[in-house]
Amino acid sequence: MDGFEVVTPPTAQVSFRGEVLEVGPLRLEQLAPFITAARSIIGRVVMAAGLLGEGAQMESGAVVLDLLEQDAPAFASALSIVTGRPPEWIAKGTVDEVASLVEAVVGLNRDFFARRLPHLLAKVAKPKIPPTTDGKTSSTSSSPADTSAATS
Repeated sequence: MDGFEVVTPPTAQVSFRGEVLEVGPLRLEQLAPFITAARSIIGRVVMAAGLLGEGAQMESGAVVLDLLEQDAPAFASALSIVTGRPPEWIAKGTVDEVASLVEAVVGLNRDFFARRLPHLLAKVAKPKIPPTTDGKTSSTSSSPADTSAATS
C-alpha cells in the first residue's frame, strides 16, 4: 500500500430487538438529519448532565423521565439515522436496548462533539493578526503608550 495505512473507524455492536446492530461514528451525510432529529433532546440532555454534575439525582431523574416521555419519537428518528432502520422499528425496542444504542452512539461520537468540534471552531474564530510592514507582528491588545509604560 505504498506505506499508507487505512484507518478504519471504530464501530460498536449492540443487541437490539433480537438482532446485532453495528453502528459507527456519524458520517457527514448523517450529521444534519441527526441534529435535526435530536434537536429537541439536546437541551434537556445538557440540563440533565448539569444536574448530574451537581449531584441532584431527583431533578436529573425527572428530566430523564420527561425526555423519554416527550422525546421518544425524536430518539427513534435520531437512532434511525444512525442505524439505517425505520424509526417505527427503533421505537419498538425496549428502554434498555435503546439506552445501550444511545450509549454506543454517544461513545463513538463523543470525541468529535466534545473535543474536535470546539477545537475546530476555536481555530476558525481565532482572529489573525496581520504582520506589520517591517515583518513583525503587530499587537492589538495594548497601545504603544501602555507597552512603554509597562516596560519603563
